[in-house]
Amino acid sequence: MESELSCVVDALPGLVWTAFPDGRIDFLNQRWREYTGVEIERCRGRGWQAAIHPQDLSALLTAWQGVPASNAPVETEARVRGSDGQYRWFLFRAHPSADASGQVVKWCGLSTDIDHRRQAEDAIRTLLAAEKQLLDMVASGRPMSDVLETLCRLVESVTSGCYCSIVLVDPSGTKLQEAIAPMFGRGSSSHICDFIANACERSCMMLEPSP
Repeated sequence: MESELSCVVDALPGLVWTAFPDGRIDFLNQRWREYTGVEIERCRGRGWQAAIHPQDLSALLTAWQGVPASNAPVETEARVRGSDGQYRWFLFRAHPSADASGQVVKWCGLSTDIDHRRQAEDAIRTLLAAEKQLLDMVASGRPMSDVLETLCRLVESVTSGCYCSIVLVDPSGTKLQEAIAPMFGRGSSSHICDFIANACERSCMMLEPSP
Protein backbone atom coordinates (compact mmCIF):
# COMPACT_ATOMS: atom_id res chain seq x y z
CA MET A 1 0.00 0.00 0.00
CA GLU A 2 2.82 2.41 0.89
CA SER A 3 4.54 1.67 -2.42
CA GLU A 4 1.34 2.35 -4.36
CA LEU A 5 0.82 5.63 -2.50
CA SER A 6 4.38 6.68 -3.28
CA CYS A 7 3.80 6.00 -6.99
CA VAL A 8 0.63 8.11 -6.92
CA VAL A 9 2.38 11.03 -5.20
CA ASP A 10 5.26 10.91 -7.67
CA ALA A 11 2.80 10.91 -10.57
CA LEU A 12 0.96 14.03 -9.42
CA PRO A 13 1.45 17.06 -11.75
CA GLY A 14 3.27 19.18 -9.21
CA LEU A 15 5.92 19.32 -6.50
CA VAL A 16 4.62 17.53 -3.39
CA TRP A 17 6.33 18.12 -0.08
CA THR A 18 5.94 18.12 3.72
CA ALA A 19 7.71 20.60 5.97
CA PHE A 20 8.08 21.57 9.61
CA PRO A 21 7.05 25.09 10.67
CA ASP A 22 10.70 26.18 10.84
CA GLY A 23 11.17 25.49 7.13
CA ARG A 24 12.86 22.09 7.28
CA ILE A 25 11.50 19.69 4.68
CA ASP A 26 11.31 15.96 5.36
CA PHE A 27 9.64 14.75 2.16
CA LEU A 28 9.76 15.67 -1.54
CA ASN A 29 8.34 13.72 -4.44
CA GLN A 30 10.33 12.76 -7.53
CA ARG A 31 8.85 15.66 -9.50
CA TRP A 32 11.05 17.95 -7.41
CA ARG A 33 14.19 16.10 -8.48
CA GLU A 34 13.05 16.03 -12.12
CA TYR A 35 12.43 19.77 -12.17
CA THR A 36 15.38 21.06 -10.09
CA GLY A 37 17.88 18.38 -11.13
CA VAL A 38 18.94 18.02 -7.48
CA GLU A 39 18.75 14.67 -5.65
CA ILE A 40 16.09 14.38 -2.96
CA GLU A 41 18.56 13.64 -0.17
CA ARG A 42 20.39 16.93 -0.81
CA CYS A 43 17.13 18.86 -0.58
CA ARG A 44 15.89 17.50 2.74
CA GLY A 45 16.21 19.69 5.80
CA ARG A 46 17.00 23.18 4.52
CA GLY A 47 18.76 22.06 1.36
CA TRP A 48 15.66 22.74 -0.77
CA GLN A 49 15.96 26.47 -0.06
CA ALA A 50 18.91 26.73 -2.46
CA ALA A 51 16.46 26.26 -5.36
CA ILE A 52 14.23 29.17 -4.27
CA HIS A 53 14.91 32.65 -5.66
CA PRO A 54 16.71 34.68 -2.93
CA GLN A 55 14.14 37.48 -3.19
CA ASP A 56 11.24 35.08 -2.52
CA LEU A 57 12.57 32.77 0.20
CA SER A 58 11.83 34.98 3.21
CA ALA A 59 8.18 35.55 2.26
CA LEU A 60 7.74 31.85 1.48
CA LEU A 61 8.99 30.79 4.91
CA THR A 62 6.99 33.48 6.70
CA ALA A 63 3.80 32.26 5.03
CA TRP A 64 3.68 29.07 7.08
CA GLN A 65 5.77 29.80 10.18
CA GLY A 66 3.74 30.17 13.36
CA VAL A 67 0.35 30.21 11.57
CA PRO A 68 -2.52 28.61 13.54
CA ALA A 69 -4.35 25.68 11.95
CA SER A 70 -7.58 27.69 11.69
CA ASN A 71 -5.97 29.84 9.01
CA ALA A 72 -5.38 26.97 6.59
CA PRO A 73 -4.78 26.69 3.75
CA VAL A 74 -1.87 29.01 3.04
CA GLU A 75 -0.98 30.11 -0.48
CA THR A 76 2.06 32.05 -1.66
CA GLU A 77 4.08 32.40 -4.85
CA ALA A 78 7.82 31.99 -5.34
CA ARG A 79 10.32 31.38 -8.11
CA VAL A 80 12.02 27.97 -8.22
CA ARG A 81 15.22 27.30 -10.16
CA GLY A 82 15.00 24.48 -12.69
CA SER A 83 17.71 22.10 -13.86
CA ASP A 84 18.42 24.53 -16.74
CA GLY A 85 19.28 27.30 -14.27
CA GLN A 86 16.17 29.32 -15.14
CA TYR A 87 13.61 30.39 -12.52
CA ARG A 88 9.89 29.76 -12.99
CA TRP A 89 7.03 30.98 -10.82
CA PHE A 90 5.26 28.36 -8.67
CA LEU A 91 2.14 28.59 -6.51
CA PHE A 92 2.82 27.01 -3.10
CA ARG A 93 -0.34 25.66 -1.46
CA ALA A 94 0.07 24.29 2.06
CA HIS A 95 -2.32 22.62 4.52
CA PRO A 96 -1.35 22.37 8.19
CA SER A 97 -1.31 19.36 10.47
CA ALA A 98 -1.89 20.42 14.10
CA ASP A 99 -1.36 18.79 17.48
CA ALA A 100 -3.94 18.59 20.28
CA SER A 101 -3.22 22.15 21.38
CA GLY A 102 -3.87 23.54 17.91
CA GLN A 103 -0.23 24.26 17.13
CA VAL A 104 0.91 23.49 13.61
CA VAL A 105 3.48 20.69 13.66
CA LYS A 106 3.80 20.10 9.92
CA TRP A 107 2.74 21.48 6.56
CA CYS A 108 1.69 19.34 3.61
CA GLY A 109 2.09 21.18 0.35
CA LEU A 110 1.74 21.12 -3.41
CA SER A 111 3.60 23.54 -5.68
CA THR A 112 2.35 24.05 -9.23
CA ASP A 113 3.98 25.87 -12.15
CA ILE A 114 2.21 29.20 -12.84
CA ASP A 115 4.97 30.85 -14.85
CA HIS A 116 2.83 31.33 -17.97
CA ARG A 117 0.11 32.97 -15.89
CA ARG A 118 2.60 35.32 -14.24
CA GLN A 119 4.07 36.28 -17.61
CA ALA A 120 0.58 37.04 -18.93
CA GLU A 121 -0.21 39.17 -15.86
CA ASP A 122 3.09 41.07 -16.22
CA ALA A 123 2.35 41.65 -19.91
CA ILE A 124 -1.09 43.06 -19.08
CA ARG A 125 0.40 45.44 -16.50
CA THR A 126 3.01 46.54 -19.03
CA LEU A 127 0.36 47.15 -21.68
CA LEU A 128 -1.83 49.18 -19.32
CA ALA A 129 1.12 51.32 -18.25
CA ALA A 130 2.17 51.79 -21.87
CA GLU A 131 -1.36 52.74 -22.88
CA LYS A 132 -1.35 55.50 -20.28
CA GLN A 133 2.09 56.65 -21.46
CA LEU A 134 0.94 56.83 -25.09
CA LEU A 135 -2.24 58.72 -24.20
CA ASP A 136 -0.22 61.17 -22.10
CA MET A 137 2.18 61.72 -25.02
CA VAL A 138 -0.71 62.44 -27.40
CA ALA A 139 -2.41 64.74 -24.89
CA SER A 140 0.79 66.71 -24.33
CA GLY A 141 1.25 67.28 -28.05
CA ARG A 142 4.32 65.13 -28.62
CA PRO A 143 5.27 64.56 -32.28
CA MET A 144 3.53 61.59 -33.90
CA SER A 145 6.91 60.04 -34.71
CA ASP A 146 7.77 59.94 -30.99
CA VAL A 147 4.41 58.34 -30.15
CA LEU A 148 4.79 55.69 -32.85
CA GLU A 149 8.40 54.96 -31.85
CA THR A 150 7.26 54.39 -28.27
CA LEU A 151 4.54 52.06 -29.58
CA CYS A 152 7.12 50.07 -31.56
CA ARG A 153 9.37 49.73 -28.53
CA LEU A 154 6.39 48.53 -26.48
CA VAL A 155 5.62 45.77 -28.99
CA GLU A 156 9.26 44.69 -29.01
CA SER A 157 9.41 44.62 -25.20
CA VAL A 158 6.42 42.30 -24.76
CA THR A 159 7.06 40.01 -27.75
CA SER A 160 10.21 37.92 -27.65
CA GLY A 161 12.33 38.04 -30.81
CA CYS A 162 10.11 40.65 -32.45
CA TYR A 163 11.14 43.79 -34.35
CA CYS A 164 8.36 46.28 -34.93
CA SER A 165 8.05 49.01 -37.54
CA ILE A 166 5.17 51.27 -38.58
CA VAL A 167 4.85 52.69 -42.08
CA LEU A 168 2.61 55.70 -42.73
CA VAL A 169 0.87 56.24 -46.07
CA ASP A 170 0.16 59.78 -47.33
CA PRO A 171 -3.49 61.00 -47.51
CA SER A 172 -3.75 60.03 -51.19
CA GLY A 173 -2.98 56.45 -50.31
CA THR A 174 -0.44 56.19 -53.13
CA LYS A 175 2.86 57.03 -51.43
CA LEU A 176 4.73 55.87 -48.36
CA GLN A 177 5.17 58.93 -46.18
CA GLU A 178 7.27 57.84 -43.22
CA ALA A 179 8.56 54.68 -41.56
CA ILE A 180 9.12 54.29 -37.82
CA ALA A 181 11.55 51.49 -36.93
CA PRO A 182 13.52 52.00 -33.69
CA MET A 183 15.74 48.95 -34.23
CA PHE A 184 17.21 50.58 -37.38
CA GLY A 185 17.79 53.92 -35.69
CA ARG A 186 16.68 57.42 -36.62
CA GLY A 187 17.30 58.54 -40.17
CA SER A 188 16.42 55.15 -41.66
CA SER A 189 12.88 56.15 -42.66
CA SER A 190 13.64 56.78 -46.35
CA HIS A 191 15.58 53.53 -46.72
CA ILE A 192 12.73 51.50 -45.22
CA CYS A 193 10.15 53.23 -47.42
CA ASP A 194 12.27 52.50 -50.52
CA PHE A 195 12.62 48.86 -49.50
CA ILE A 196 8.88 48.42 -48.98
CA ALA A 197 8.03 50.26 -52.19
CA ASN A 198 10.39 48.05 -54.19
CA ALA A 199 8.98 44.93 -52.55
CA CYS A 200 5.42 46.01 -53.34
CA GLU A 201 6.38 46.81 -56.93
CA ARG A 202 7.88 43.36 -57.40
CA SER A 203 4.75 41.75 -55.89
CA CYS A 204 2.49 43.70 -58.26
CA MET A 205 4.61 42.66 -61.26
CA MET A 206 4.29 39.01 -60.24
CA LEU A 207 0.51 39.36 -60.05
CA GLU A 208 0.11 40.96 -63.49
CA PRO A 209 -1.60 38.57 -65.92
CA SER A 210 0.38 37.31 -68.88
CA PRO A 211 -0.66 38.80 -72.28
